[in-house]
Amino acid sequence: MMRATLLIIWLAAVFAAGVAPARGGQSPLAERAAGPSAVPVGELTLSVWLPAGFGDDVQLGADDQQRLVDLGINQLQWLQRAVDDGGSAEAQAMAFASDQGWALPVYYEPPGFSPYDKLHNWAARDEAGADFDEQVTARAQALVSHWSGASGFGGYLIGHEDYRASAYDALGRTVRILRDVDSLRPAVVVGRLDSYPKRQRFLEAFFVEGGEANIFQHEHYVFRGKVPTTWGTGLRQRVNALVGSYEGVARDLRDREGRWHAIVQVQGEDRDGEVYYRQPSAAEIRLQAGLALSRGASGIVYFLYSSGEEVIRHADGSVRQRRLYHGLVDLARQPTPAYAAVRDLNAMLATLSQTLAPLYFRGGYEAKDVPADEPVTSAAADVDLAFFGDRSQTTHVLVVNRNTSEDRSIELSVRPGTSWLDIAAGEVAAFEADRMALKVWAGGFRLLALRP
Repeated sequence: MMRATLLIIWLAAVFAAGVAPARGGQSPLAERAAGPSAVPVGELTLSVWLPAGFGDDVQLGADDQQRLVDLGINQLQWLQRAVDDGGSAEAQAMAFASDQGWALPVYYEPPGFSPYDKLHNWAARDEAGADFDEQVTARAQALVSHWSGASGFGGYLIGHEDYRASAYDALGRTVRILRDVDSLRPAVVVGRLDSYPKRQRFLEAFFVEGGEANIFQHEHYVFRGKVPTTWGTGLRQRVNALVGSYEGVARDLRDREGRWHAIVQVQGEDRDGEVYYRQPSAAEIRLQAGLALSRGASGIVYFLYSSGEEVIRHADGSVRQRRLYHGLVDLARQPTPAYAAVRDLNAMLATLSQTLAPLYFRGGYEAKDVPADEPVTSAAADVDLAFFGDRSQTTHVLVVNRNTSEDRSIELSVRPGTSWLDIAAGEVAAFEADRMALKVWAGGFRLLALRP
């Protein structure tokens, strides 16, 4: 009887060790839900959607180009399908991106593409037919032939918000053909990961081994028109939802040969004359970027740059909805306060990028849930900590202040006797200490490096 009882206790302990989450305790990195990433963070992508305006006017004149340069981005994305005397919007953007040393993923449109499809599923709008592989191969080869002379040619934008599980076979075949035709450039898909049915099938179709790591761009906007503007219960709930969404991406990409970018809301948006999204504050824009990095994002894509009207149409061309966007520049192409917020944010992100690029994401948590074996912890509320390093140990910690209304001095406990460098400030934050106080802007974040 005693042996049976001891066996039951032993089995229960083994089971608990195998399934217990790493909340406030110690567990091997391999057992944690997110991290280590399969690939390093890489250089941070800083990108904008619709840089050349809406409608039939391609707005990429000298002043427009200078404002984009001043914004501190390194990629352009999503261009209206417009043509003027300078050529297509895509061709003009490619020439500009190449001159700047930036990247531009190119459109991949299937035959028979309708102007009313809102660019859904560029790679394979329908299920794969008998000659699908031949068509995709020909299209991929044509794109390589057309754009290979442009240094800005940065990948293939092949899908947008296409959530039909029936398309996953076509998606997977497209991805493999693109890898075989051009292994040097990634495929890019845009959507909200939570919205994909049979999500594991989608991930298996999109993320394949070999060649450049493919990129999933996750969009989740939380600042609706009625969301409070000051930090409190209402705004905290929306931020919690955003964090949960980012954590889902981190979990699903764990061990996959791929990266993800956060599409960060910077726009205000009216739908049929009613406010649908309010334009976020500078602190709210910072917070989205910091929380994305804290869950392993390797890029920040700002939605959106231009202001203007988008007309959503039915298949017959009739108007279904009118959306008026308020972007980083106004209708006169002049910078808005959001433009200044993104410019300042990008300057800091560019500084951090040099440090983060070779590191692996090892997990991000609310401060209260940090595993005990990590070198930095905190009892402060509304604080997130994320850990980066090599495959064996943490060497860097990202500290995020969720409070969008207050600059804060955040108390941190550090491994006794360790010293830490503040990367952005370029100064020592703690020297052979066991505690430190770190000043962090409202909605801001700081990256600390462990000094050897």
